[in-house]
Amino acid sequence: MKKIQKTLAALIAIMLTLTSGAGLFGVSAQAARGAWLTTWGSSLVNGAISLGSVSFQDVILPGSTIRTELPVTTAGSKLTFTFSNQYGAADITIDEAGVAKTKGNGQADIIDGTQLPITFNGGQTSVTIPAGKTVTSDKVEIKTEALEYISVSLYFSHLTYMTSVGLTNGRTFMKRGILDTNSQVNSTYLLGATEVNLSSGDITYHTIPFLERIDSLSSDANASAAVFIGDSTLVNNTYLYYAQRLLSAGVNNISVVNEAIVGNKLLSDGSGMLGNLYGQALIDRFRRDVVKITGVKYCFVKIGVNDILHQFSKSLSDSTPKHTVEEIIDGYRSLITQCHKWGIKIYFFTKSAWKGYDRNFLGTGADLEWNEEAQKMCDEISDWIMNRASCDGYIDCSELEDPSDRTKLCSSLTLDGIHFTDLGAVAMADLIPLSYVGADSEGKTAAELVGVDPYAEKRQILAAMSGEGSSSSAGADNKPDEPSSAPQETTSSVPESTTAPSADTSESNTAPAPGDEILSFETPEGVTSPSYAPPPNQDVNYVISDDYSSPASIGDGANIGFVLAFVLVAAVAITMSALTLARKKEND
Repeated sequence: MKKIQKTLAALIAIMLTLTSGAGLFGVSAQAARGAWLTTWGSSLVNGAISLGSVSFQDVILPGSTIRTELPVTTAGSKLTFTFSNQYGAADITIDEAGVAKTKGNGQADIIDGTQLPITFNGGQTSVTIPAGKTVTSDKVEIKTEALEYISVSLYFSHLTYMTSVGLTNGRTFMKRGILDTNSQVNSTYLLGATEVNLSSGDITYHTIPFLERIDSLSSDANASAAVFIGDSTLVNNTYLYYAQRLLSAGVNNISVVNEAIVGNKLLSDGSGMLGNLYGQALIDRFRRDVVKITGVKYCFVKIGVNDILHQFSKSLSDSTPKHTVEEIIDGYRSLITQCHKWGIKIYFFTKSAWKGYDRNFLGTGADLEWNEEAQKMCDEISDWIMNRASCDGYIDCSELEDPSDRTKLCSSLTLDGIHFTDLGAVAMADLIPLSYVGADSEGKTAAELVGVDPYAEKRQILAAMSGEGSSSSAGADNKPDEPSSAPQETTSSVPESTTAPSADTSESNTAPAPGDEILSFETPEGVTSPSYAPPPNQDVNYVISDDYSSPASIGDGANIGFVLAFVLVAAVAITMSALTLARKKEND
């Protein structure tokens, strides 16, 4: 009996040793495999506009290839691609897909020899995505570097409605033709390709059909993702400049993903003719666009101004729910609760100034006027964020204000009073401490990396206010006025080291003055500020807007004026036909 007990004890000991060893070996293997994290994303919206009960959407013609240029924000050895048909009423089929390194010349050209197929379900070249669903590709073995640009190409053999689209963080081109039934996925050049966008005057939004997210395999098992989420005041280069700052500080295991949507609100969905393009309420899309992001550990939120301003807009006041400051703050608390439940650190931007913004709707005149009631609501929310919120920290946007009128942004930082120029995006990125994502060093500022001075105008204004004269005497140290320290949170959630950093750009004394070109590529006529930075060490001759004035064209340029005229003529024709039939029936 004792011998049996000894034998059993020995067997149990061996099993425990093997189990323990297996666990250790499992951890070791996991470390060797690295970690998956989202390296690029674009929050999808319903790509239709509504005129009454009629919905208009752009289409991909049969035999068309679309190609999107986009930046990945972290290095990796493999990629997976997630495509969505969330807003589709019918299934869609992608007949072929591919990925390649891009030349980054704004003409949809890829580097020959780098093309790789994107397959699905264990090697199939095509995939059908049911209405309301998403699919993720097989793993593609392609080595990428942080802030490198790649191209994703999709071929459609059938007419396909662009239902689920992103409107930022990339640039899409289409080679189309009903008679062209040959895939262009691997073609180095898409000769005759047209850009797929939404445009209004000199403002352009770059449509990205169906592509929701790209995940990357990092060699670092501790790699993680930081998500920027909010409204059009974050639809710009802020997230990429922050990624550049991280790299300059030696942090190469954190991706930065932008999930901002133009016109987005915290508590209610978009409303009005373009309401679909403004997306779901952030509180409802938060799980999809933050919590479910692969590897997410940090979240930066800039939302709520549209919840306030749309109430005072002439065109939207009747269709927009009226929310109080308390309701908006309760919405913030909900986001904080969700993040902390999933181990995500959350940081809020205070409300940036907006006086001068009139929301000129399709060039029809001012749709919004600055008023003290709306400003007071913004100020109360900012005060709560800085002094009473239980978030992990905040970003004080008051540094961007015109010192002669704190309700306005410095003019060099804004396109229209509320949306940021690329210079403004640089300044925004420099307000966010790298310590918020665990970096040991602040590295270089975005202003230093790009070679610009976002605060030159602010110093000029301060000099004029103090009677010191021209900016030349005020620009000696290239600093704005000293920022006020961030007030200590009552929850003690923000350490002293996380106060907003001073935008010191003392190494950039030769930076161009506000209004001059701030990047090393030329801006073509009719385009304002870019929504993403150029590929490193590549010649780029285009920029993308970060404003969101309502588009005057849909998709590939179907003019809204023409659509409205067509609808009007059709309505008149239907009415006349009905009257004629009624009259005939009456006579009979």
